[in-house]
Formats: sequence, structure tokens, C-alpha cells
Amino acid sequence: MALAQAGCLSVRRGAFAGSLGEESGASTPWRAVLAVWLLGAALMLAAGWGSFSPARFLDGDDALRLQQVRDLLAGQGWFDLTQYRIAPPDGVPMHWTRIVDVPIAAVILLLRPLIGAAQAEVVAIVLVPLLTLLAAMALTARLAARFFGAKAGAIAALLVLAAVPASFRMMPLRIDHHGWQYVLALVALNGMVSRSARPGGVVAGLALALSLAISLEALPLAVIFAGVCAVRLLRGDDRWLGSYMVSLALGGVALFLATRGAVGLADYCDALSPVHLAVFLWVAGVCGLILPRLRTRPPALGLIVLGIAGLGALAIMGLRAPQCLSADAFGALDPLVKKVWLGSVAEGLPFWRQGLVLGATMVLLPALGLLACWRLWRKARDGQQRELWVDMALLLGGATLIGLLVARASAVACLFAAVPAAWQVLDQIARWSADPLLLRRFARVPLIVALFVPGALVGMGASAFDPPKPAVRRSTQACDFAALAPQIAAMPRTTILSGLDIGPTLLVTSQHTVIATAHHRASAAMRDLILAFLGPDHGARAIMARRGATMVVICPTGSESRVYRKLAPDGFMAHLVKGKVPYWLEPVLVDAKSGVKVWRVRQ
Repeated sequence: MALAQAGCLSVRRGAFAGSLGEESGASTPWRAVLAVWLLGAALMLAAGWGSFSPARFLDGDDALRLQQVRDLLAGQGWFDLTQYRIAPPDGVPMHWTRIVDVPIAAVILLLRPLIGAAQAEVVAIVLVPLLTLLAAMALTARLAARFFGAKAGAIAALLVLAAVPASFRMMPLRIDHHGWQYVLALVALNGMVSRSARPGGVVAGLALALSLAISLEALPLAVIFAGVCAVRLLRGDDRWLGSYMVSLALGGVALFLATRGAVGLADYCDALSPVHLAVFLWVAGVCGLILPRLRTRPPALGLIVLGIAGLGALAIMGLRAPQCLSADAFGALDPLVKKVWLGSVAEGLPFWRQGLVLGATMVLLPALGLLACWRLWRKARDGQQRELWVDMALLLGGATLIGLLVARASAVACLFAAVPAAWQVLDQIARWSADPLLLRRFARVPLIVALFVPGALVGMGASAFDPPKPAVRRSTQACDFAALAPQIAAMPRTTILSGLDIGPTLLVTSQHTVIATAHHRASAAMRDLILAFLGPDHGARAIMARRGATMVVICPTGSESRVYRKLAPDGFMAHLVKGKVPYWLEPVLVDAKSGVKVWRVRQ
């Protein structure tokens, strides 16, 4: 009898996946997910056909990720994350991780004996991001099908494809870490709606521990999940918070040792470090050892204990790494670099600094999900269902707040929103199908379309009144580096002064070294590069001599060149673009189709 009562109590306290319809509880609709994925993959492949090459990455982080994988396969140590061909003579210790390198390297190693190294790389940089897209669709569809039925699962998969902030970073060539972090956030969300508290908390904690080991960008999301577990503590269930924090801490320690080892014991604010692990272990100890002993006490006492745990965490961070308490993650960055480079990185800016389509999607899709959570809360049959949609709204609301401030983080909010939004779309389709008036059915069609692509419709409506201005293309897109690659690779190895955006592409298409790339740990080298292009010609010559650079490579029509010319109309970059080349440089003939300009220092 006692065991039966305990089992009933467990179901009552842990079953957060209530049903709303007869089909609720359906398994993942794999056929529909695969069909949507194949459709999306086909569209992406068709749109990019002919441009799948290491010379055509859309972002420097993707190019440098491939270079990191190449270094690993060439024998660089697992724990050695230094990029020796950036910021000579010492190189740059990157804040990245080998975790994201593993699937790319695995595909290359598997296919290299069959099709050669070059083609194996092309397959890897196309296939790996598409697999993250499939995983995101499957995890989202699983939740939607479980709550609302198989049809909702198929709609959720379509919403993932339509969620541009997410799908854009899971398309071919997007091999950096963002896609994997989106997938892990969805794994954590699946854990939070588990019918059993302890396994669910463990899944969520381990998923976010892995995400934190990939990039510390996941830290705000991990805090939000802990906050929802604390809400469940106030409802009388301490198992969620304890299992979540213990798995987060122990998983973080294990992953840190596996990926950083003894060489990564310094405390950094931009990567998972010993100080973060100390904070996690402290909070996990309080949640795992003390809170269970307060199970029969009022929930408010548990909240007081959590407050003490929070103060202790701040004390640990303040004593060991006070610089990491700053709200500015780039506080240590050189002021000039922060102004010129960081202020122009679009993916790190808030929604009001984005283009209309992307900005509207960042706002409207999560808003649609929050509206659906509110409607589902009102329609809930019992307290468990109401708690479920409160928790979902808290997780989605927190992710939305982060996403509104940082564009690349908005993808998580859009993916979370796809679950309740799928029900909203399904509800509108049911109303459309049941409406006897043909006119009203026609009027409802635009509404259903708007639920899938709200940002695109906003952009189309705005362009009808104010035609959009031509966008300034990034340097890696404005110039054809694939045309340049054979010539630049054949030149004697040297150090190159080039744009921050161009640097990674030069690394993956040649054996040259570059003064800097857009990676903040090389702050001093980035400052030198920016000063060289903004300052006078003789200043650029002095910086090149100090860094050992003998070549200059620019993309005159790219966005980075435009920034330098705008800030310094009489600077070195402006002179190069205008053809006012200083006497100490001589032109290097390269393929004019590339649009790239190259000079070498005269002997």
C-alpha cells in the first residue's frame, strides 16, 4: 500500500505532460518529420548549389571551425586549441571546444578513403548542419505530437523550417556550434516535461552541461531552467531542482576534464572554467544534500536556502574571478575593437538592430508561442496541465527575453515557441475546415500563412510602402574567394594583413598566416589590424613590420571595408580602395573575377 501511494504521489507530482485532445500522447511522427526535412534540405541544397566549398563560408566562425578540425586531424593535440596561424608570433588560445569538431571530423575520416580529403570536407560541411536541423525538427515534433497529436508534430517540424533565426544557422556550411546548442536546448526542454522528475531533471541538466561545454552562451538559458525547477520546488517537489543541478554540475566537471584537461585550469569569462564549475558544485551540493532534508518543511524555507546558495555562488565568483561578475561579457575587450568590430556584429545585436524580416520573426514567433501557452492554460482541464503551460511559458518567456537582446539566441525562443504554436496553427486549420462560409474560409487562409511566416509577411508589407535599400554584403560574400584560392595558395607562405572577416577564409584556402580574425581573445592583434586600416599609410607599414606581414588582401566592396572607409575617409583602407596605393606596396595580379585586391611589400 505504501509503495502504491508513493507511485501515485510520483505521478501526481511528476506528470507534467497532460493531454488536451484524444490524439495526445502520440509518438514522434517520423515520416512527416523526414518528409519536411527532405523538403527543407532539398530547398537549401538547390539554393546553394555550386557554392559548397570551404572558400564560400557565410561566416568566419564556420571557416575557422573547419580549420580547427583540419588541425586536429593533422595531429594537433586534443587539448591544444591554439590557432597558431592567427596573431603571430604567439597565436591565439581559442575559447572553443573540440566537442563540435567531433562529428565533422568523423564524417571526414569516414569518407576520406573513399572520395578524397577535399570532397570529404565538402560532404561534412553540408551534411553535419543538416543533421542538426533534422534533430531539431524531431525533438520539436516529439513534444508537439505528445501534447496535441501527430498532425501537430508535423506542423511543428514545418515551423522549425520557417523559424529563420534557427534554420538559417542549420543550413549547409553553417558548421559552427550554434546548431548543436539549439538541439541541446530542445533536449533539455524534452527533459523538463518528463513524467518522472529525477530522470527528467538529469536529462535537462546533462543537455545544458554539454551546451555549456560547447559555449558559455548557454549560461542564461541554464539559469532559466534552474528557475523553473525552483518554481516546482515552491509547488512542493524538490526533485527537479536537485536532479537538474547535480547533473549540470557533475556533467560539467566530466565534460571539462574530457575537453580541457589539465591545460585549461585558468579562469576565463568566455568559456566553461573552474570558477563556473565551483559555483555549480556549490549550488548542486545545497540542492542535492540540504533541500531533500527540508521536504516536510514549508516551501518558503527552501526558497530561503536557495537564496543563501545564490549568495554563496556570487561570493565564489567574486573571490575567484570578480571580472566575470560584469554584465558585459566583452568587458576586457579593447575599447577600439569593441567600437569598430563588436558594434557591427549583427548576430550579437538586439532585434531592433536587425533587418525587418529577421527582427519581426524574432518577436512574432515567440509572441505567438506565448499567446498559445496562455490559451492552453485557460483551456487546461486540471492543475497539472495549468502548471505545465505556466512552466512552458516561463521557459519560452525567458528564452524570448534573451533572444530579443541577442539575435543568435532568438533561435532557441523560436524553437521553443514552435511547440505551442503548432497547436495554434492546428486550431486555425480546424476552424477553417469546419467553417461553412466560403468567404470566411478564404479570409482565414492569410492568417494561417501568417502563423508560419509572420516575419516574412511583415517584411513584404513594409516593402510595399518603403522599398528596401540594397544590403551591404559581407566581405566573404561580396568577393569570390573561390576564384582567388588557387593563386593565393600558390604564393610563398607569409603573414597577411587582411580584414577580420576575410582572415578565416584565407586560412582554410591557403597556408598563410593572418594578423587577426574576428575572435576576441586576439584583442591586441585585432586592435593592430583596425589601427592599420584606419590610420595613415606609414602606420600600417609599421604594424605590418612588427607583425611580420608582407602582403595586404582586401575586399573593396565588402561591409568591413565600408566600415573602415566611413570611420577614416583618409585612412589606409580608404586609400587602397581609391587606388592611392603607397609606394612601398606593389600590386599582385590575381583573377579579376574574384573582386579581391592584393599587394605585397616591395623588397
